[in-house]
Amino acid sequence: MLTNHQLLQELRQKQQQLQRFRSTADKPLQAMLDQHDWGLVSGAGHGGLPLLTLRFNHRIALDDPFLLALAEASEHTWGPIDFALFSGETQDPVRVLSRTLLDQRWRWRRSSR
Repeated sequence: MLTNHQLLQELRQKQQQLQRFRSTADKPLQAMLDQHDWGLVSGAGHGGLPLLTLRFNHRIALDDPFLLALAEASEHTWGPIDFALFSGETQDPVRVLSRTLLDQRWRWRRSSR
């Protein structure tokens, strides 16, 4: 069982990890992250991957340049991750892997429609 001190220390480490990630992102990505509620839960994603949660107040577009830049930066920092994307339309998140977002074949098929 974790003590209050251990929980506080873990929370501080997580906060520092997110701040480091944000600080290494380019300025437009930093600005977008500042406008949204987001976080990272270690091991909570598909197959034990990290889970990045992100809340939008609008409809989610999987080919959104911000989302693609976030997937690329996330993979560069943590490797493949799972996204839980919340929109303003529903309480249920859209779940997608970073590799799926970055897959050029998926985007090519989608743009050819």
